[in-house]
Amino acid sequence: MEFSVLAGIGIILVYLLLIVGAVGAFLPILPGPAIAFVGVLLFKIFVPNSPVSWTFIIVSGLLTAVAQVVDFLMSWVGAKKFGATWKGALGAFVGAIVGIFIPPPLLWIFIGPLVGAFAFEFLGGAGLKVSTKAGLGAFIGTVLASVFKFIVIVFMALYFTLEVAFFYWG
Repeated sequence: MEFSVLAGIGIILVYLLLIVGAVGAFLPILPGPAIAFVGVLLFKIFVPNSPVSWTFIIVSGLLTAVAQVVDFLMSWVGAKKFGATWKGALGAFVGAIVGIFIPPPLLWIFIGPLVGAFAFEFLGGAGLKVSTKAGLGAFIGTVLASVFKFIVIVFMALYFTLEVAFFYWG
């Protein structure tokens, strides 16, 4: 297949959005998987005869939705797995939301759930050990959510690369 200027510009833009998305997997301000998904979706729309399949677009969209849900729930799940009550789980969720607004957000998106779970447990009458475990669980859940989002973006990048490379240069 002949390589067009539009396809070339589109490929560059997709990779830029994939990079921004990968950074966004760890930054609370940027919805990383959604940004990456928009890149591959727009490529398919503007270069319709491209090798990027609608199946890939649909799978990427579903993975993006799952990644967003995982992102919101993992600090809560992490806290619960480490023995938090509903108070600690709620604190982890509140801490994640509040952490977005405390500078620097990259630091606080990870520390916020820890502090929130600890504080809600401790203020709810739990001891120091239980509160600390709840906070640690929330922190681990938040880190795992970021890693999951990053993996989703890496999948999109690799699959996009394979489809485009084999189509234009294979």
